[in-house]
Amino acid sequence: MAKKNTPRKNFSDRFRELGLGIGRTTSGKLIDKEGHFNVIRKGIGIHGFSLYHWLINLSWIRFFVFVLLSYILVNLLFAVLYWMIGAEHLTELDATNMHPFWHCFYFSSQTLTTVGYGRISPVGELASMVAAFEAMIGLLGFAFATGILYGRFSKAKSKIIFSDRILVSPYQGIKGLKFRIANTRRNELIEMEARLMYSFLHEENGEFKRRYMSLDLEISFINMFPLPWTIVHPIGDESPIQGKTAEDFSRERAEFLVILKGYDETFNQYVHQIHDYDFDEVVFDANFKPMFDPAAGAGTVVHLDKISDFIKL
Repeated sequence: MAKKNTPRKNFSDRFRELGLGIGRTTSGKLIDKEGHFNVIRKGIGIHGFSLYHWLINLSWIRFFVFVLLSYILVNLLFAVLYWMIGAEHLTELDATNMHPFWHCFYFSSQTLTTVGYGRISPVGELASMVAAFEAMIGLLGFAFATGILYGRFSKAKSKIIFSDRILVSPYQGIKGLKFRIANTRRNELIEMEARLMYSFLHEENGEFKRRYMSLDLEISFINMFPLPWTIVHPIGDESPIQGKTAEDFSRERAEFLVILKGYDETFNQYVHQIHDYDFDEVVFDANFKPMFDPAAGAGTVVHLDKISDFIKL
């Protein structure tokens, strides 16, 4: 029986659509240095803003600055209200040498936090109503801050570092596209999976469109990830970047998108991380230097600060 010929896919059939758009012709990177997509959403107004997601994704320094500023601003607001009502409606005003406004401010801080030292208390119906409302705001505010704080601690997030450059090096008699990754945390990541996409500008009918192609990897899945992993795409005859030069990558505004996924045993859930190499971060005829310390005693010593070290061949 004659073998049935399967039609081979042509070049255009191998294009992939990642959801990043084919009409993007700008030179801006797909991914920023923090691993976020370079997408600015406009035209939806305040309806597209989520305070929860914004606070969850803030850096820890900015988060605590936001909490501190919010605490001060709320106390200033209620201090103004007490001062407008009259500082004399708060007890112990004459016993202090401070300005009446600051007397109102410190009473506000005690009420907001429900500390209640017992020295200062409201006098009169209006001051008592404001104090009661502020106590409710304080309870709700601290409950909200506690929930956000728990959400930040319970959010699983990987901390994988990438080599600064992606190299084109000799590999098993041909060339290979290589980059290195390593886990900087002491948690265990298992079932690690890697994907590498090649993004470039392609001319169709006189119009340039951004296209994406998947690059086959030497190893795309590992069961455990305790050591650095050098991920390699063999540049063989079937590789879409076979024969490409630095000038070709520059003309195509080429980018290499890395997608990682692994299971975090600490949080018992999958985590992911993305990274982007631009065309000017590709180094030809180079190879990575070793990261391991052969003179070490028991155990395996890995120098993570050497993850980007390479040597020209």
